[in-house]
Amino acid sequence: MRIDLLEQEKKQRKRRRSHLTPRQDKPSYGFEIAVVQPQAKSRRGARIAPAKKAGAPVKRQPKAASIPARRSIQWSALLLKMVAFLILAGSIGLVVYGFTASDFYVYSAGISGAHHLKAEGIYLAAGIDKQSIFWIRPSQVEKKLSQLNGIKSVHVSCSLPARVSIAVQEREPAVMWRLLVQERDWWLDEEGVVLPYHGDVNNTVFVVDSSTPQLREGDRLKPEGTVASVLQLARALPQVEVFFYQADQGFRFMLKSPDGTQEWPVLVGTSEDLTHKIQILQALTDYLAARNIRPRYIDVRWADHPVYGAPEGQKPGQGN
Repeated sequence: MRIDLLEQEKKQRKRRRSHLTPRQDKPSYGFEIAVVQPQAKSRRGARIAPAKKAGAPVKRQPKAASIPARRSIQWSALLLKMVAFLILAGSIGLVVYGFTASDFYVYSAGISGAHHLKAEGIYLAAGIDKQSIFWIRPSQVEKKLSQLNGIKSVHVSCSLPARVSIAVQEREPAVMWRLLVQERDWWLDEEGVVLPYHGDVNNTVFVVDSSTPQLREGDRLKPEGTVASVLQLARALPQVEVFFYQADQGFRFMLKSPDGTQEWPVLVGTSEDLTHKIQILQALTDYLAARNIRPRYIDVRWADHPVYGAPEGQKPGQGN
């Protein structure tokens, strides 16, 4: 009975197979095929890129730099760092050498334009002895030397390794000013500055002052313009050798006759309207000389009203 059941089961299987169509023999694809399946991986675990559609632009991935190129870039950067380090080290070395080497220290200077002042005194007053050339500032040296008595202007220049040039313009003596209060003579320049040097100078205007208080080197005579006035008088009257000055009365001098046998005082007064006073004085002198009048004095302190003193026994306007 058992055998029969097995045979019947086999027959039923055959019948089921006979009813299958050729397509049914192939494996059917169900819903699962529409679901996106995970990408397959290679043996090494690298993900395989999906196939690209036809006609899509191909994006080129940048290629990684090769090992020799990377090494070349690294060596160039290292070389630049070494060059920068050498430049920095050289600069530091030059600075240290410049501030320590004796070749860059000043022990003398070239001084020009000094005729009355001593060059050694100018050099010491500059304050540059044994100083590094890198620490010297020409403008500061000029400012310091310009305060030196007798210096009108100064120019300082420096150059390596340790050269300093000092060009000075001294104040030139224009007037020998004798101060009776001090019983001494002073040299004054055209601006009335008292100079620190002394001596004899040819063709120097000589002034005797009986009122000014004591003077010192570097002082400026008051009022301003006094020396300029006496120089103007000296140019207009070259025959006059000495001028006299008194603060409250101004200038006066002795004027000689044409033959040099007589002389008389001329009162000029202050510097006010001096040019007009000189013109009146010259006109009056010519008038007196033409009439052979030898006055006792001439007064042009008021230029619009000049007067002269007639000689004794002679009335004004009468000549010999």
